[in-house]
Amino acid sequence: MITPAQENARMLAAILGSDEDDASERLNRAVLVTAPPGGADAAWAAEVAALLARTVGVVTSPAEEAQLELVIGEAAARTDLPRLHAAIDAGGATVDVRPVGRTGGPPPHPLLAAVAACPAAAATLRMLLDDPALPAVAYPLRLDFDQLGVPDAALATTVDLSDAVLVGAGAVAHGFVRALRHLRAVGRLRIVDPKTVGSGNPNRCLYLGDEDVGRDKAVALAERAAADFPELAFEPLVQDFSAYCKSAGPPATAIVTVDSRRARRGIQKELPGRVLDASTTDVRGVVVHSHRQPTQDACMACIYRHVPDEHARERSIADGLGVDLAAVREGFISAEAAGRIHRAHPQIDPAGIVGTAYDSLFKQLCAAQTLLTPEGRQVLAPFAFVSSMAGALLVVELLRSNAGAAATNYWAVDPWKAPIGRRRLRRARDPHCEFCSKPESDAAAEHLWGRNAAG
Repeated sequence: MITPAQENARMLAAILGSDEDDASERLNRAVLVTAPPGGADAAWAAEVAALLARTVGVVTSPAEEAQLELVIGEAAARTDLPRLHAAIDAGGATVDVRPVGRTGGPPPHPLLAAVAACPAAAATLRMLLDDPALPAVAYPLRLDFDQLGVPDAALATTVDLSDAVLVGAGAVAHGFVRALRHLRAVGRLRIVDPKTVGSGNPNRCLYLGDEDVGRDKAVALAERAAADFPELAFEPLVQDFSAYCKSAGPPATAIVTVDSRRARRGIQKELPGRVLDASTTDVRGVVVHSHRQPTQDACMACIYRHVPDEHARERSIADGLGVDLAAVREGFISAEAAGRIHRAHPQIDPAGIVGTAYDSLFKQLCAAQTLLTPEGRQVLAPFAFVSSMAGALLVVELLRSNAGAAATNYWAVDPWKAPIGRRRLRRARDPHCEFCSKPESDAAAEHLWGRNAAG
């Protein structure tokens, strides 16, 4: 059984091209977080520390061993350690190797601070680990909150999620819910996920602990997050999105956080009225997509069209697990397939994997180095700050969409840098899309959601 620390070490080893022992040694370092007591600076320091603590050590006393000090706001440094400075106000956040002048202004909205915590954690981790193979961070790192494109009035609105379904309860979903807690959210949010919590998941799912391993992901997230939402109820549903739609119909809003291109195309085929989606590419990228039906622009199946690398990965899953490609494309392991996997991997209990997603088992075996394939690195889990940035930007997109400010449908963000608003794009349809290139898809969208504004 892989631990969260091993999950992090294997991701870092894949980035650095080193072995796991070297990566583990690098991650066995700690950051001393120094912040003023109370107020917005202390709250932001807690956000940053929560992200860092899922990857490296975090200490608050100079008497404890650390290799780097992160000084927040107007706090005075407490050691002679290498130092990084960070400050935040209503206009943005700055991280630099020198003291930052952005202090004394009005405090930021807590949601914007949650977004800013992600690049701040990235910059801190980059300096702590100090390896040129890691993505570069340019100092000073400045995030201007205007780049997020959230109208000021939207931050004060009540967000009713009664018509929404959160699809997936993994790391990006945790980032979404954690960021959502900074808004007034009401209603009833359904969480749909058929999977259980893996032993490595707590390295990036901020509501989870080791005691949640083996529980249903949807149930664990709903129960752990409930205390943060006095006016929002969570309804966990241990099923996939297709099964949900068969019983309840397509929802008005699908908030998509799953970790598979194929799964996203399947979700699109169920034709939810609005899609809000965020995904990660190991530790190097975040993509945010949104649209309303009916639309003449790209749908989610256009954004996540089938690509050759995906076929190669599916083939590697099939070859590595000892099943055929058709079985992998079914999504979940049947009893018959479990027997075949057991014959290829006698250490695996077939009864224990029935109903498990092929992706999930493959990821576990790659992380445990039971399978070493070229595609194995693609399914290793990102660090907590990457998934949390994806989730936080999903909340940003929700507010922009609710306010009618989402004129684009695609945003690629480097999680090691500040988001840049001008990189938002309006992606056109893929003429070969397996969903929206079919005339009947437009007719169905018009029938179901013709009252929506196009776009």
